[in-house]
Amino acid sequence: MILNFTRLHLIRLAVIAVLVSALAGCASNSTLGNEAKGLESAEAIYDAAKRSLNQGDFLTAIALFEMLGARFPFGALTQQAQLDIAFAFLQQDDFDGAIDSADRFIKLYPRNENIDYAFYIKGVAHFSRGGSALESIFPRDLAKVNQSWLRSAFAEFDTLVRRFPESKYTPDALERLVYLKDEMARHELITAQFYYDRGAMVAVVNRVSFLMERFDGSKHVPNALALMASAYQSLGQPDLQNDTLRVLALTDPDHPALRLLTKS
Repeated sequence: MILNFTRLHLIRLAVIAVLVSALAGCASNSTLGNEAKGLESAEAIYDAAKRSLNQGDFLTAIALFEMLGARFPFGALTQQAQLDIAFAFLQQDDFDGAIDSADRFIKLYPRNENIDYAFYIKGVAHFSRGGSALESIFPRDLAKVNQSWLRSAFAEFDTLVRRFPESKYTPDALERLVYLKDEMARHELITAQFYYDRGAMVAVVNRVSFLMERFDGSKHVPNALALMASAYQSLGQPDLQNDTLRVLALTDPDHPALRLLTKS
């Protein structure tokens, strides 16, 4: 799988290189129709790239943005083009391309006023992995996808929120952080339940402890505490069970496990 993905990534880069070369040749030979002469300036190349981007012709847009960077390596348009490249990759679901382009922008232009957007793109790219065009109909179960993707998305959104609290992307990032925390906590709860159903009570305690440490405040904490209390009961450790139930009572006073486990 990794080998195939790498091959596809190399093919994409090769296609882009060919397009850049072809477009550059077209511009130099004045074979781009009415825009040929205009493409001699940075502004004209950028405008042509934006038109392609807005029309959904992402490969052409990327090629033109890359041409801009090659011909005019300095300037505000070249910096913005790097962000536009990241966006174009994201629109194609080329998440690695989007992340690589955003990372390049961050490294090359750390003082750019739009650097917050680069972190936002990285977060969205990680967040979107495993999705499909049919996600509105068949949504992903994020608790069951590769959790490293979610952790990476969380890290990027967290960086954005901490470094750029006034960014226009921060409100969305904050909502995604809450959602990601709950989904990652749900993943741990599902795993803990899996161990519980198989009688691996020590593993249940360890998994819930991890959940509590990493995802405190998640809406799944009460159910995790109830599962931990049940595990302690099965392990014959009433003191630890009662301690867990006291924490559960403080967290969710109306949780049904408080009545069931207290009676038993």
